[in-house]
Amino acid sequence: MSKSAVWIIIAIIIILLAVLYFDIFNLTFSKEKAFASIIHYEDARWISDKLTNYLSEPDPEIRARAALAVGRIGNSEGAALLFEMLGDSIESVAETAAFGIGLSGDKEYADKLLGACESFPPPLQAVIIEAVGRLSDSTMPQISWEISRYLDHTDFRVREQTSYALWRAGGKMYGEQLEQICLTDPVRPVQIAALYSLCRMGIAETTAAYEEWLPDSDPFVRSLAIRGLALGKDDTQTRLVASGLNDRDNNVVSQAVVSLGDIGTYRAINYIMGLYPNLTDEKIKTQILGILGRLKNSAAVDYALADIHDSASANIVGEVIVYLAKVGYVEIVPLLDSIAVTSDPHLNVKIAEALVEIGGETVKPRLVSLFNDSSAMVRAAAFDALTKFDTINIDYYIRKAFNDSDYVVSASAVDKIGELQKIRMLPQLMTIISMHDLAETDLKRSVVDAAGKFIPGPSDSLAEEILYQGLMDYDYLVSKDAAKIYEKKLGQDRSSYASKPYARIGERKIKSLIEQYRSNPHAIISTKYGDIEIELFFDIAPLTVFNFITLANRGFYDNLIFHRVISNFVVQGGDPRGDGRGGPEHSIRCEYSNLSYDRGIVGIAHSGKDSGGSQFFITLSAQPHLDARYTVFGNVLSGMDVVDKINRGDTIYTVSIIEQEEKEDK
Repeated sequence: MSKSAVWIIIAIIIILLAVLYFDIFNLTFSKEKAFASIIHYEDARWISDKLTNYLSEPDPEIRARAALAVGRIGNSEGAALLFEMLGDSIESVAETAAFGIGLSGDKEYADKLLGACESFPPPLQAVIIEAVGRLSDSTMPQISWEISRYLDHTDFRVREQTSYALWRAGGKMYGEQLEQICLTDPVRPVQIAALYSLCRMGIAETTAAYEEWLPDSDPFVRSLAIRGLALGKDDTQTRLVASGLNDRDNNVVSQAVVSLGDIGTYRAINYIMGLYPNLTDEKIKTQILGILGRLKNSAAVDYALADIHDSASANIVGEVIVYLAKVGYVEIVPLLDSIAVTSDPHLNVKIAEALVEIGGETVKPRLVSLFNDSSAMVRAAAFDALTKFDTINIDYYIRKAFNDSDYVVSASAVDKIGELQKIRMLPQLMTIISMHDLAETDLKRSVVDAAGKFIPGPSDSLAEEILYQGLMDYDYLVSKDAAKIYEKKLGQDRSSYASKPYARIGERKIKSLIEQYRSNPHAIISTKYGDIEIELFFDIAPLTVFNFITLANRGFYDNLIFHRVISNFVVQGGDPRGDGRGGPEHSIRCEYSNLSYDRGIVGIAHSGKDSGGSQFFITLSAQPHLDARYTVFGNVLSGMDVVDKINRGDTIYTVSIIEQEEKEDK
């Protein structure tokens, strides 16, 4: 072969490689651009023509991502579009569409989905049944019956989702069938789904199923068994429930404590008291005090008195004084006076709670002092306490709280105005809602909610005017709340009048983030117990992850506390106020997914869809009831032993972001 021929062949190969590279690059570029556009519309909560067009794109990944966005936006228009996609030739696209319909909230589609279900393959049927469960409730018994027909389906995925769907739909009448599934199904995940649903529905008669799973190797399953055995409050089950107190897993121990408290008999309390003296886990100790206080059981008084003098923990001291107040400890007032008003706002809140339990005129001056505390969370607690037993001066307390410099205290007053239907104070509510962008979102939401409580009633006209002002508010969350009250209280669909949210991030920025985070970044949360490493799921919840990274990089989380810690549930932090009512000056969209809340999953807290901000939580145990109700945006890769040690009030030293390239370089 001549040299010229060789060079021609080489040139052809180079051209072909260049064309191939260009095609691949162009395809990747186009897909990333499409994803950026889809995420942008999802952020804006806008089913635009462009977003709708993506639902019929040739690329199935684009169709699926668009379907997820439409589902997350969540309305009847979106449900109709997604219903048409159930017949998509690509299974993953059809399944995403079915999942999205379940997020729509449109109950009519429960029946429509069931009508179409049998014509689809089992994996899609499973997702459809899951969606039907999310769209149903106990007022729809016919739907529960339709769901129950799938309990004996040949495919285990369908049976598993059917078991969960019956719980979500309130199908308690199918408890016997679920018990049989729990005992005899050949597939473990199906059995556990049935066990979980039996517990969640509070079905106490199926003790055989609960006993069967008590010695299981999985602590989550053991916790379910213990929880189930206590549902009937039957003292004959006390010994089995108490076996959980010796479990090697603290989440199981915690569940055993709660379940023994639910049984509440003399023998059950004795088991709890046998555990208390040697406890080192602060969370479980405070849990026991809370249970004994609720039961008005004074068995732990001597231990509690020792703890209040010996413990350096404000959590234990706070729980002790509330417990002693609830059981009527005679020296409680002098004890509180010896503690006096502390510099710890959380402990002062507990003092206010204890004073409420004591009651009477002697505690009023102490609560009034707390009502003037420098901490807003203490003033809010004192306000709540004063309005519970000093009804004579309640209007004074409401006016004082209403004019407080802190919006949470003001919101507490607004809530009380609505609860007590203080008609004369409606003009003050109008003043707040008329301020629009000058008032805090949470305060305006409280005003709208309070106005709704006056409808129907003698002050309909003014309450409706407040509601109308809320509907016209620039704030998406306020306007949306008002539209819901119009529909619920007045039977009027005003959703088209509601303000539309704006996208916080432009398409260009989103596209650059997609390119930057082709590999999910990690976060390191540093605490006094060590570090917690988290993989951030940018591929699942890009808006949430970007928000978290932005806050972390500017030091927002540094030196904040874990303000909410509940055994066998979650640890939660990221609130600059420290009382669970704070966050940044913006809210972010919920990005629901089909990921499950297993142990070590990281989610975003919120007070209603799309109201999240900076507060995040880490699950201490599996929590299926949170699935598709809170955004999953990460998973603990290492440091769950650190998470397990965290108590309320522990500090987040820093949150550092590590991109995968940095990690690989190290």
